[in-house]
Amino acid sequence: MSMLDMYLRWYEYSIEMLKKEVINIKRYTDIKKVVVLGMGGSGIVGDVLSALSIDNQMVSVNVVKDFYIPENIIDEKTFVLSISYSGNTLETINATRIALTKTDKVGVVASGGELLKIAKDNSLPYITVVGGLAPRAAFPMMLTASLKLLSSCGIQLLEEGDIVKALNILNNIDEAQRDSDKLFEFLKNSKIPTIVATTRYQALAIRTKNELNENAKMLARVEIAPELFHNDIVGWEGTQIKDKTLIINSDIDYENELLEFYENYLKENGVETYRLQLRGSLLERYLYGSLVVGLTSIKLANIRGIDPLQTKSIAMYKDMLKKISSNLHR
Repeated sequence: MSMLDMYLRWYEYSIEMLKKEVINIKRYTDIKKVVVLGMGGSGIVGDVLSALSIDNQMVSVNVVKDFYIPENIIDEKTFVLSISYSGNTLETINATRIALTKTDKVGVVASGGELLKIAKDNSLPYITVVGGLAPRAAFPMMLTASLKLLSSCGIQLLEEGDIVKALNILNNIDEAQRDSDKLFEFLKNSKIPTIVATTRYQALAIRTKNELNENAKMLARVEIAPELFHNDIVGWEGTQIKDKTLIINSDIDYENELLEFYENYLKENGVETYRLQLRGSLLERYLYGSLVVGLTSIKLANIRGIDPLQTKSIAMYKDMLKKISSNLHR
């Protein structure tokens, strides 16, 4: 299956996950914090869950992307969600083992591998996702699986009806293709584009950067408002490199005013800009925006004569990790 086909089947994959069974369900009534473990295409799911928790008054979400977990992050009201598409991500496996020394409130999302074995051996709640995809192309499926596992364990970030409604936006393939064509035309001659968003959409900005990195093999920068107005903005005063900037709109009026101010500032400094206009709920915006930038990154890879599926550098890193795995903290 081509990378393009993987993206075009997002709706189908995600709806299938809603029907998938969560194994070893354990119900909790006192969870106030979720800690998500994951890296790369799996780790971005944690970033989006954290964004979705912004409007949740009951549960906060923290994301850890490392081999370890900070000593003070887990307490008796914490649930740990461990996500690895392959199930063999060494950082996530190591962090999960450390988590299990502190709590038994751990759940797993994976297609197989060592992480799934850990879940079965410890009778942890888990849900399996369809294998055979690139992890980044499995994003909405892993997000849906994570929301379902959390809900099954009594941790409600979103109502199921809201999730189903949001997933329907992935069915708008023709519209997404048109929007990705426009974005492709904007980015096709870019060298190191900048992606700008507010804190509320930071995870989508990072997702966009990651898609350009992995699929199109392009460098990209991320700037986040309002923090960028205290540092990044000054950098444009002295640089001669004025590449293109993609601005992701918000669902909050004053945030869009901040973005409009910055867009005008960039234009005055000779920077070409493009506004990615999203609509709907927070989850709908994340899903549709991710689909558009994913399709765009595939088109950029094609015009550059690059295989979007292949990631040689990551493979080199994983080979190196095998040599030091015995030194990891347990």
